Amino acid sequence: MHSRKTNNSPSMIVSFSFLITLLVAVASFADEFSIPGTSVSLDAPDGFSVATGFSGLQNLEDGSSITVIELPVEAYEELALIFSDLDVAKAGFAQQGVSIERSGTIAVGGQIVPILMGSQPIPGGSVEKYMALFRGDTAVLISFNIFDAETITISTIERSLASVTLSSAPTLSEEVEQLPFSFASAAPFRIGDVLGGSSVLLTSFEGIDPTGLMPVVIIVRALAAVPASSDVKLVAQQLLRETQGFEGAEIASSEEVNFGGGAANYLEAVTEGRKIVQYLRVPANGIYVRLVAFGEIAEIDEVLSAVSEIARSVSVPE
Repeated sequence: MHSRKTNNSPSMIVSFSFLITLLVAVASFADEFSIPGTSVSLDAPDGFSVATGFSGLQNLEDGSSITVIELPVEAYEELALIFSDLDVAKAGFAQQGVSIERSGTIAVGGQIVPILMGSQPIPGGSVEKYMALFRGDTAVLISFNIFDAETITISTIERSLASVTLSSAPTLSEEVEQLPFSFASAAPFRIGDVLGGSSVLLTSFEGIDPTGLMPVVIIVRALAAVPASSDVKLVAQQLLRETQGFEGAEIASSEEVNFGGGAANYLEAVTEGRKIVQYLRVPANGIYVRLVAFGEIAEIDEVLSAVSEIARSVSVPE
């Protein structure tokens, strides 16, 4: 049985490194990979290669992936509280459509790394998820997204996690260079952060906005494809409904525009004094590119021309 943790039984946490000594791994491992644009290096099972659309590794045969997301080191404590409380983790990740089932720890290079295990439904099945939280120059979240649990077992994942080493954090400009799209910012927006090697946050302010009302722009390239037959307008509406804080937003307008190198959908929606605008292009391969800008209605209206300028600059390699 793998380690478990509940609020009532903290003593039940068992180090995954102990389990590794009891399990015989049958999967072979490729050479060590250094994940471009991140501080992470690790050994991965055979079949994985460096991904081109996000920070991590991908298995082109079965669709499995290993993703790396780095956040400011200040975020580690908050994330560690979530990882250390199974009930909190279940509630928090449920909002992202992930069902957390177990938690545990693994010892890596003198660091006790918390782990969450669960699954996420996808069309036609589900994907097993194993997430580990490391602390280095940044807060590092490594997620194994496994489609074939028989080929890539928990013992294989544990071996890979045990091999993780962290170097100095990359600079923001280095992270931007690794993004799977290009763009140009426009005043008053500036680059705030890069997440997972597949999205960039542009802010209209310095520091942190606790009100959540100041305009921000997020550009993201999807990690997985949507079906080629999907109606772009319906996909756009679904993504809007999945955007935190705008689940019940009323769509004010929707039209066809040019974005990211081709025909795309543009929509505007409002809710409780806030406004969101969204550009979405779904190319033939189904790997969509999306731009959203949101904030207080009057604030967003003042920067719509800048948002449009940024949207016109977005380019995605074919």
